[in-house]
Amino acid sequence: MLTRQDGLQVGVFTPDDLELMRNAFHLALSSEKGLDGSDKGEDLGRSIIRLYRMGLHEPQKLGAVAALMTSTRLVRSTGRLHIS
Repeated sequence: MLTRQDGLQVGVFTPDDLELMRNAFHLALSSEKGLDGSDKGEDLGRSIIRLYRMGLHEPQKLGAVAALMTSTRLVRSTGRLHIS
């Protein structure tokens, strides 16, 4: 049974899933998108998990889209998608 915690569904990831998301996270941090601020890491991680669950499994694209979402404040520290 899946439950909700901090806006994310709790589930099971394989070691390969975790490795792919870790690579996407590091690619996003090293990108030129300007992810500054210590709170951005948590938002970036949430974005990566959300996008991965939606089916985006290519590390470069996953990192780039998550970085864009985080740097443009589409995802804030609440973990929810904000569109204004």
